[in-house]
Amino acid sequence: MAIQEYLSNTQVFNAADFRQEFGESLTDRNLLVRAVRRGRVDRPRRGLYVSKTGPYSRGQADPFDVAVKVADDVVFCFLSALELHGVAHNLTFRTQFYTTHKITGFGYAGQEYQPLRYPTTPPVTRGLLTPSGRRYQVTTREQTLVDCLARPNAAGGVENVLRSACGFAHLDVDGVLAIAAGSSATLRARLGWVLETRAVQWRVGTQALGTLAASLGAGPHYFSSAGIKHPHWVNRWRLYLPFPEQEMVAWMDQ
Repeated sequence: MAIQEYLSNTQVFNAADFRQEFGESLTDRNLLVRAVRRGRVDRPRRGLYVSKTGPYSRGQADPFDVAVKVADDVVFCFLSALELHGVAHNLTFRTQFYTTHKITGFGYAGQEYQPLRYPTTPPVTRGLLTPSGRRYQVTTREQTLVDCLARPNAAGGVENVLRSACGFAHLDVDGVLAIAAGSSATLRARLGWVLETRAVQWRVGTQALGTLAASLGAGPHYFSSAGIKHPHWVNRWRLYLPFPEQEMVAWMDQ
């Protein structure tokens, strides 16, 4: 039977994939509904399916494979971008992605799927080929760093951001500065402190740091939510840190 073969060879698919394969056949749609009812196919959300048939009867689907079937313009970001770039410090069960479609988050197989509104300024992205041979669209290293510094809470908190960021063996510093050029002074202050801390490893020039420092104004700026106590002041960056500077530097010195 064609649908049995399809379910044995296709682990994750959506309604559009199914229509492309079987057309508008009411019989095949009814067979799919029956497979869902019998537990041979999971339906994490409307229009999204995960086969539990044949070779897929025991294993879990890769969360990234599930997410890319949610919308046709998925771009992985924040925690998911850190993971795909191979630098994520903390193990998480959250898959985050940008999309222009209005989609609510959902949970499936212990994983939280978090669609995020596509930024007004389109992020810099790239197709990333994973060791498994799959290719996903993901924010670049430079964009990921800027995003995570702009919204540390979305990326697992300040410590996770810094410990993960130090996993980048190299960065295009000019690219980072170009992405951050139109951002807030607060983000530029955070970025300046991070770039200065990793100046040797990322080959950050003194001119780039000087330009960033000169763009900050009087401040003060905060590394995380201004509602949190920030007793640690870094004068050059007009920046309050939420933890002692030596401790935060140590997070990046790995």
